Amino acid sequence: MRAALARWAVVGAGFFIFGNLYAPQPLLPELERSWNAAAGAAGPGMSAPMLGLVLGSLLWPRTGLRSGAMLALGVLGVALFGVLGAWAGDPALWATLRLGQGLAAAAVPGVSFALLPRLFGYRAAAAAGWLVAANTVGGALGRAGAGVMAEGLDPAGALVGLALPLVGLAWAVAPLEGRFTRTEARVRAGAAPLLALGAGLLFANLFVANLMPYRLEAAGYGLAALGAFYLAYLGGTAGALVAGALAGRLGPLAAGAAALAAGALGTVLLAPWPLAGFALLLAGLFGLHALGGAEAGRRGAGTSGAYVSAYYLGGALAGLVYPLFLPRPFGWAQGFVGGLLLVTALLLAPALALARGRDG
Repeated sequence: MRAALARWAVVGAGFFIFGNLYAPQPLLPELERSWNAAAGAAGPGMSAPMLGLVLGSLLWPRTGLRSGAMLALGVLGVALFGVLGAWAGDPALWATLRLGQGLAAAAVPGVSFALLPRLFGYRAAAAAGWLVAANTVGGALGRAGAGVMAEGLDPAGALVGLALPLVGLAWAVAPLEGRFTRTEARVRAGAAPLLALGAGLLFANLFVANLMPYRLEAAGYGLAALGAFYLAYLGGTAGALVAGALAGRLGPLAAGAAALAAGALGTVLLAPWPLAGFALLLAGLFGLHALGGAEAGRRGAGTSGAYVSAYYLGGALAGLVYPLFLPRPFGWAQGFVGGLLLVTALLLAPALALARGRDG
């Protein structure tokens, strides 16, 4: 019974991990008021876990821990730092605890994927798809749940409540055997455009996502409505699926062009119709990420790992940049994202060069 529970706990771990990492997003203005801090003071705290994910992915495989122990410690670390962060009294302490949360979370993705062949056998590929979907859905529902819970409790109570299920998850995965080590792999030559593409995609994603609660709160949204707004991330999953299907039929460049068009239209619509605009922008960005991730995988483990690191580093940078746009009209942010999409368009052909050559 517990063995079966452990298998599905591995698949679902990312659901709870990423739900906790992204949960504060709709609460940013409220958190800053609770600290008597200026708007945007929470930015480093949104940046820190992304940096922690990159650093932790280098450190955890060197511990030599048993897979179950590594997963359990990582999951408990996310819970502990999340609970402590919920009661942080100022943005600097919160950012430090969020860095710890990201470092702990980094224990989960690599070892989870490594365990799938042993836990699921011939169904490992399908289980990997479930795992990726769980990460995305968890991030969306974590944001939504935080808003709804904060409406009835307060932001601290919401963040603590979302962290509690991680204790049961740690108990479920702790018995797993085996060890996870990361072998050194080289990044193939010519990967710079692909890595820049990945960094820009999560940067644009989180830049807008971090700005939206301030804009929507000013428009009269309550905490529950702010949280529900982030269910638009589920549309991003659809965008990734559509981009993959288009790439198979029309080639990666045509699929990338379609994703860029969706992202550009979404950027324009952000001001008059925020939900529709955000959903379209995310669909485009996730579609491009699916194409970039597939290309990185074709180039080998070294490039794939570097792509993931670049992706999260882009997200870390977004947390530091978005506060600069809070005092300015929203059109500045839209223009900035438009510029990012233009750079992405210029990077697309060199980034997907290998796929273009293979697909003719």
